[in-house]
Amino acid sequence: MSNQNIISVKSSKLALLMNGEVLSILRPWCLILDTNKMQLTIKRRNWHLISHDEATYLFKSVRNIKIDRHLFGANLSIKVYTGQAEVCYISKRKAKKIQEFILSKSWNKKDTDILIDL
Repeated sequence: MSNQNIISVKSSKLALLMNGEVLSILRPWCLILDTNKMQLTIKRRNWHLISHDEATYLFKSVRNIKIDRHLFGANLSIKVYTGQAEVCYISKRKAKKIQEFILSKSWNKKDTDILIDL
């Protein structure tokens, strides 16, 4: 989490191992926050290890963020308009920083952005 414009977090190998997710070490979850484009991207390698699954959301589509803490690591569930995005077994400290970063900014829609169809 060093670059100012892009924040990247990957599943911890220790947390995956200690939580019994040994096969997931080859295909960890990755969360990328791009502050310039105001986008949230979640990537994970497919089970056949050839390509990636990727989902991208705008910050303003985030409704809430839930952190599920384990003995080793934490799962981050992000509720968006189109459903739910999840990143598993990242460090607890990074999960809390991501939650604070997304929820502390005014990325959500303003009252003037909401359209009402009568």
